[in-house]
Amino acid sequence: MKKLLLSLSFICLTGLTAMAQSDSVVVKKSGSWGVNFANVGLSNWAAGGENSIALGTVFNTKIERIKGEDKWVNQIDFALGGAKVGDKDFRKTDDNIILLSKYSHAINEDWSYAISGIFRTQLLEGLKYSPNPNVPGEEVSERISNFMAPGYLTINLGIEYDPSEVFTLSMSPAAGKFTFVQDDVLSAAGAYGVDPGKKSRAEFGSNLLAVLDLPIMENIKFKSTLNFFTAYDSFGNVDTNWETLLVMKVNKWFNATFGTQLIYDDDILIDTGDGGAPKRAIQFKHVLNFGVNFSLFSTED
Repeated sequence: MKKLLLSLSFICLTGLTAMAQSDSVVVKKSGSWGVNFANVGLSNWAAGGENSIALGTVFNTKIERIKGEDKWVNQIDFALGGAKVGDKDFRKTDDNIILLSKYSHAINEDWSYAISGIFRTQLLEGLKYSPNPNVPGEEVSERISNFMAPGYLTINLGIEYDPSEVFTLSMSPAAGKFTFVQDDVLSAAGAYGVDPGKKSRAEFGSNLLAVLDLPIMENIKFKSTLNFFTAYDSFGNVDTNWETLLVMKVNKWFNATFGTQLIYDDDILIDTGDGGAPKRAIQFKHVLNFGVNFSLFSTED
Protein backbone atom coordinates (compact mmCIF):
# COMPACT_ATOMS: atom_id res chain seq x y z
CA MET A 1 0.00 0.00 0.00
CA LYS A 2 2.91 2.35 0.60
CA LYS A 3 3.96 1.73 -3.02
CA LEU A 4 0.45 2.75 -4.12
CA LEU A 5 0.61 5.96 -2.10
CA LEU A 6 4.06 6.83 -3.44
CA SER A 7 2.96 6.13 -7.02
CA LEU A 8 -0.08 8.37 -6.75
CA SER A 9 2.00 11.13 -5.18
CA PHE A 10 4.52 10.89 -8.00
CA ILE A 11 1.77 11.24 -10.60
CA CYS A 12 0.24 14.23 -8.82
CA LEU A 13 3.52 16.10 -8.41
CA THR A 14 5.48 15.33 -11.57
CA GLY A 15 3.34 13.61 -14.17
CA LEU A 16 1.75 16.65 -15.72
CA THR A 17 4.82 18.87 -15.54
CA ALA A 18 6.83 16.37 -17.55
CA MET A 19 4.16 16.24 -20.25
CA ALA A 20 3.73 19.99 -20.60
CA GLN A 21 6.52 20.62 -23.11
CA SER A 22 4.23 21.05 -26.12
CA ASP A 23 3.17 24.61 -27.03
CA SER A 24 -0.41 23.39 -27.51
CA VAL A 25 -0.70 22.34 -23.88
CA VAL A 26 -1.86 24.68 -21.11
CA VAL A 27 -0.70 23.84 -17.59
CA LYS A 28 -2.15 25.59 -14.55
CA LYS A 29 -0.41 25.10 -11.20
CA SER A 30 -1.36 26.33 -7.74
CA GLY A 31 -0.29 25.44 -4.24
CA SER A 32 -0.24 26.79 -0.71
CA TRP A 33 1.00 25.92 2.75
CA GLY A 34 -0.47 27.21 5.99
CA VAL A 35 0.65 27.09 9.64
CA ASN A 36 -1.70 27.70 12.57
CA PHE A 37 -0.87 28.26 16.25
CA ALA A 38 -2.95 28.99 19.32
CA ASN A 39 -1.92 29.31 22.97
CA VAL A 40 -3.64 29.98 26.29
CA GLY A 41 -1.54 30.59 29.41
CA LEU A 42 -3.08 31.01 32.87
CA SER A 43 -1.55 31.87 36.23
CA ASN A 44 -3.71 32.25 39.38
CA TRP A 45 -6.70 32.77 37.10
CA ALA A 46 -9.79 33.11 39.31
CA ALA A 47 -12.26 32.15 36.58
CA GLY A 48 -10.56 28.80 36.03
CA GLY A 49 -9.38 27.10 32.86
CA GLU A 50 -6.32 25.23 31.65
CA ASN A 51 -3.17 26.08 29.75
CA SER A 52 -3.28 24.91 26.14
CA ILE A 53 -1.22 24.86 22.97
CA ALA A 54 -2.57 24.00 19.52
CA LEU A 55 -0.60 23.56 16.31
CA GLY A 56 -1.74 22.76 12.80
CA THR A 57 -0.57 22.74 9.20
CA VAL A 58 -2.40 22.57 5.87
CA PHE A 59 -0.83 21.89 2.48
CA ASN A 60 -2.48 21.67 -0.92
CA THR A 61 -1.38 21.67 -4.53
CA LYS A 62 -3.22 21.34 -7.83
CA ILE A 63 -2.00 20.89 -11.39
CA GLU A 64 -4.26 21.03 -14.46
CA ARG A 65 -3.11 19.97 -17.92
CA ILE A 66 -5.44 21.12 -20.72
CA LYS A 67 -4.97 20.17 -24.38
CA GLY A 68 -7.88 20.69 -26.73
CA GLU A 69 -10.85 18.72 -25.45
CA ASP A 70 -8.77 16.84 -22.87
CA LYS A 71 -8.13 17.84 -19.27
CA TRP A 72 -6.07 16.06 -16.60
CA VAL A 73 -6.29 17.30 -13.01
CA ASN A 74 -4.06 16.14 -10.14
CA GLN A 75 -4.45 17.37 -6.58
CA ILE A 76 -2.97 16.75 -3.12
CA ASP A 77 -4.55 17.91 0.13
CA PHE A 78 -2.89 17.34 3.51
CA ALA A 79 -3.83 18.51 7.00
CA LEU A 80 -2.35 17.69 10.39
CA GLY A 81 -3.02 19.25 13.78
CA GLY A 82 -2.76 18.59 17.48
CA ALA A 83 -3.32 20.17 20.87
CA LYS A 84 -2.08 19.90 24.44
CA VAL A 85 -4.52 20.88 27.17
CA GLY A 86 -3.37 21.10 30.77
CA ASP A 87 -1.05 18.26 31.78
CA LYS A 88 -2.41 15.82 29.19
CA ASP A 89 -0.25 14.49 26.37
CA PHE A 90 -0.18 16.23 23.01
CA ARG A 91 -3.13 14.76 21.09
CA LYS A 92 -4.06 14.71 17.43
CA THR A 93 -6.99 16.86 16.37
CA ASP A 94 -6.81 16.72 12.56
CA ASP A 95 -5.18 14.28 10.13
CA ASN A 96 -6.07 13.94 6.48
CA ILE A 97 -4.33 12.90 3.25
CA ILE A 98 -6.26 13.12 -0.03
CA LEU A 99 -4.84 12.39 -3.50
CA LEU A 100 -6.97 12.94 -6.60
CA SER A 101 -6.34 12.31 -10.28
CA LYS A 102 -9.03 12.93 -12.93
CA TYR A 103 -9.00 12.78 -16.72
CA SER A 104 -11.91 14.11 -18.79
CA HIS A 105 -12.69 14.47 -22.50
CA ALA A 106 -15.27 17.05 -23.54
CA ILE A 107 -18.36 15.89 -25.46
CA ASN A 108 -19.73 19.42 -25.81
CA GLU A 109 -19.60 22.70 -23.91
CA ASP A 110 -21.14 21.30 -20.71
CA TRP A 111 -20.63 17.50 -20.76
CA SER A 112 -17.54 15.30 -20.64
CA TYR A 113 -16.52 11.69 -20.30
CA ALA A 114 -14.49 11.30 -17.11
CA ILE A 115 -12.45 8.79 -15.16
CA SER A 116 -11.07 9.59 -11.71
CA GLY A 117 -9.27 8.05 -8.79
CA ILE A 118 -9.45 9.39 -5.22
CA PHE A 119 -7.29 8.05 -2.40
CA ARG A 120 -7.79 8.93 1.28
CA THR A 121 -5.97 7.99 4.46
CA GLN A 122 -4.22 9.55 7.46
CA LEU A 123 -0.62 9.90 8.61
CA LEU A 124 -0.64 9.08 12.34
CA GLU A 125 -2.48 6.64 14.58
CA GLY A 126 -5.78 7.76 16.08
CA LEU A 127 -6.45 7.13 19.77
CA LYS A 128 -9.63 7.00 21.81
CA TYR A 129 -9.30 8.04 25.44
CA SER A 130 -11.46 6.81 28.31
CA PRO A 131 -11.25 6.91 32.13
CA ASN A 132 -8.93 4.35 33.70
CA PRO A 133 -11.15 2.13 35.89
CA ASN A 134 -8.19 1.20 38.07
CA VAL A 135 -6.68 4.66 38.58
CA PRO A 136 -9.15 7.49 39.24
CA GLY A 137 -8.28 10.70 37.42
CA GLU A 138 -6.18 8.97 34.77
CA GLU A 139 -7.06 7.88 31.24
CA VAL A 140 -6.27 4.89 29.05
CA SER A 141 -5.95 5.03 25.28
CA GLU A 142 -7.06 2.61 22.58
CA ARG A 143 -5.87 2.71 18.96
CA ILE A 144 -8.87 3.03 16.65
CA SER A 145 -7.15 4.08 13.40
CA ASN A 146 -3.73 4.29 11.79
CA PHE A 147 -1.95 4.97 8.51
CA MET A 148 -3.83 2.91 5.87
CA ALA A 149 -6.30 1.85 8.54
CA PRO A 150 -8.51 2.94 7.08
CA GLY A 151 -7.39 3.80 3.59
CA TYR A 152 -9.93 4.34 0.82
CA LEU A 153 -9.46 4.22 -2.94
CA THR A 154 -12.38 4.98 -5.28
CA ILE A 155 -12.17 4.65 -9.05
CA ASN A 156 -15.03 6.27 -10.97
CA LEU A 157 -15.97 5.98 -14.65
CA GLY A 158 -18.83 8.02 -16.05
CA ILE A 159 -19.84 11.45 -17.27
CA GLU A 160 -19.37 14.95 -15.89
CA TYR A 161 -21.64 17.98 -16.10
CA ASP A 162 -19.61 21.20 -15.94
CA PRO A 163 -21.87 24.15 -16.82
CA SER A 164 -19.78 26.83 -15.09
CA GLU A 165 -16.54 27.46 -13.23
CA VAL A 166 -18.27 27.16 -9.86
CA PHE A 167 -20.23 23.89 -10.17
CA THR A 168 -19.42 20.34 -11.32
CA LEU A 169 -21.55 17.19 -11.15
CA SER A 170 -19.97 13.78 -11.82
CA MET A 171 -22.13 10.68 -12.33
CA SER A 172 -20.34 7.32 -12.38
CA PRO A 173 -22.48 4.19 -12.91
CA ALA A 174 -19.26 2.13 -12.86
CA ALA A 175 -17.40 2.82 -9.61
CA GLY A 176 -15.13 0.75 -7.43
CA LYS A 177 -14.56 1.41 -3.74
CA PHE A 178 -11.63 -0.27 -2.01
CA THR A 179 -11.22 -0.18 1.78
CA PHE A 180 -7.83 -1.01 3.31
CA VAL A 181 -7.10 -1.85 6.97
CA GLN A 182 -3.36 -2.58 7.16
CA ASP A 183 -3.15 -2.48 10.97
CA ASP A 184 -3.07 -6.06 12.32
CA VAL A 185 -5.08 -5.30 15.47
CA LEU A 186 -7.81 -3.39 13.65
CA SER A 187 -7.89 -5.96 10.86
CA ALA A 188 -8.40 -8.78 13.37
CA ALA A 189 -11.30 -6.82 14.88
CA GLY A 190 -12.97 -6.40 11.48
CA ALA A 191 -12.79 -2.61 11.68
CA TYR A 192 -14.13 -0.34 8.93
CA GLY A 193 -16.20 -3.04 7.28
CA VAL A 194 -13.49 -5.58 6.36
CA ASP A 195 -13.97 -9.21 7.33
CA PRO A 196 -12.06 -10.07 10.56
CA GLY A 197 -8.49 -10.97 9.67
CA LYS A 198 -8.73 -9.45 6.18
CA LYS A 199 -6.91 -6.28 5.23
CA SER A 200 -8.99 -5.07 2.31
CA ARG A 201 -12.49 -5.03 0.90
CA ALA A 202 -13.70 -4.29 -2.62
CA GLU A 203 -17.14 -3.01 -3.61
CA PHE A 204 -18.62 -2.26 -7.03
CA GLY A 205 -21.39 0.27 -7.41
CA SER A 206 -22.31 3.77 -8.55
CA ASN A 207 -20.96 7.13 -7.42
CA LEU A 208 -22.30 10.69 -7.49
CA LEU A 209 -20.05 13.67 -6.79
CA ALA A 210 -21.14 17.32 -6.66
CA VAL A 211 -18.62 20.14 -6.20
CA LEU A 212 -19.47 23.80 -5.57
CA ASP A 213 -16.54 26.25 -5.58
CA LEU A 214 -18.02 29.68 -4.99
CA PRO A 215 -16.30 33.06 -4.55
CA ILE A 216 -18.62 34.84 -2.13
CA MET A 217 -16.76 38.15 -2.23
CA GLU A 218 -13.25 39.41 -2.92
CA ASN A 219 -11.51 37.74 0.04
CA ILE A 220 -14.00 35.01 0.93
CA LYS A 221 -14.39 31.67 -0.86
CA PHE A 222 -16.65 28.71 -0.11
CA LYS A 223 -16.22 25.13 -1.35
CA SER A 224 -18.60 22.22 -0.83
CA THR A 225 -17.94 18.64 -1.94
CA LEU A 226 -20.77 16.10 -1.62
CA ASN A 227 -20.13 12.43 -2.46
CA PHE A 228 -22.58 9.50 -2.52
CA PHE A 229 -21.64 5.86 -3.15
CA THR A 230 -23.87 2.80 -3.16
CA ALA A 231 -22.72 -0.76 -3.85
CA TYR A 232 -24.83 -2.82 -6.24
CA ASP A 233 -24.95 -5.82 -3.87
CA SER A 234 -26.54 -3.60 -1.18
CA PHE A 235 -28.16 -0.99 -3.41
CA GLY A 236 -29.87 1.75 -1.42
CA ASN A 237 -27.36 1.74 1.45
CA VAL A 238 -25.64 5.01 0.63
CA ASP A 239 -22.20 5.99 1.94
CA THR A 240 -22.01 9.77 2.29
CA ASN A 241 -19.05 12.13 2.57
CA TRP A 242 -19.83 15.86 2.66
CA GLU A 243 -17.02 18.38 3.14
CA THR A 244 -17.20 22.16 3.25
CA LEU A 245 -14.48 24.80 3.52
CA LEU A 246 -14.85 28.54 4.07
CA VAL A 247 -11.67 30.53 3.43
CA MET A 248 -11.46 34.14 4.64
CA LYS A 249 -8.32 35.96 3.57
CA VAL A 250 -7.28 38.75 5.93
CA ASN A 251 -4.31 39.99 3.90
CA LYS A 252 -1.43 38.62 1.82
CA TRP A 253 -0.11 36.44 4.65
CA PHE A 254 -2.94 35.74 7.08
CA ASN A 255 -6.20 33.92 6.60
CA ALA A 256 -8.86 32.05 8.55
CA THR A 257 -10.55 28.82 7.50
CA PHE A 258 -13.59 26.97 8.80
CA GLY A 259 -14.11 23.43 7.54
CA THR A 260 -16.65 20.71 8.27
CA GLN A 261 -16.92 17.04 7.33
CA LEU A 262 -19.93 14.76 7.66
CA ILE A 263 -19.54 11.02 7.04
CA TYR A 264 -22.05 8.20 7.06
CA ASP A 265 -20.71 4.77 6.10
CA ASP A 266 -23.06 1.83 6.33
CA ASP A 267 -20.12 -0.52 7.00
CA ILE A 268 -18.68 1.36 9.99
CA LEU A 269 -19.96 0.68 13.51
CA ILE A 270 -19.19 3.39 16.06
CA ASP A 271 -19.07 3.37 19.85
CA THR A 272 -21.27 6.39 20.60
CA GLY A 273 -20.47 6.36 24.33
CA ASP A 274 -24.01 5.55 25.44
CA GLY A 275 -23.04 2.20 26.97
CA GLY A 276 -24.61 0.17 24.17
CA ALA A 277 -23.09 -1.87 21.38
CA PRO A 278 -21.34 -0.08 18.49
CA LYS A 279 -23.81 1.02 15.82
CA ARG A 280 -24.11 2.95 12.59
CA ALA A 281 -24.00 6.70 13.21
CA ILE A 282 -23.27 10.00 11.52
CA GLN A 283 -19.69 11.21 12.00
CA PHE A 284 -19.10 14.96 12.08
CA LYS A 285 -16.16 17.25 12.69
CA HIS A 286 -15.40 20.94 12.31
CA VAL A 287 -12.03 22.68 12.22
CA LEU A 288 -11.46 26.41 12.70
CA ASN A 289 -7.99 27.72 11.88
CA PHE A 290 -6.33 31.12 11.85
CA GLY A 291 -2.72 31.52 10.84
CA VAL A 292 -0.08 32.26 8.25
CA ASN A 293 -0.57 31.10 4.68
CA PHE A 294 2.16 30.95 2.02
CA SER A 295 1.44 30.74 -1.70
CA LEU A 296 3.93 28.18 -3.03
CA PHE A 297 3.18 28.80 -6.69
CA SER A 298 0.39 29.98 -8.97
CA THR A 299 1.21 29.89 -12.67
CA GLU A 300 -0.30 29.25 -16.08
CA ASP A 301 2.04 28.07 -18.84
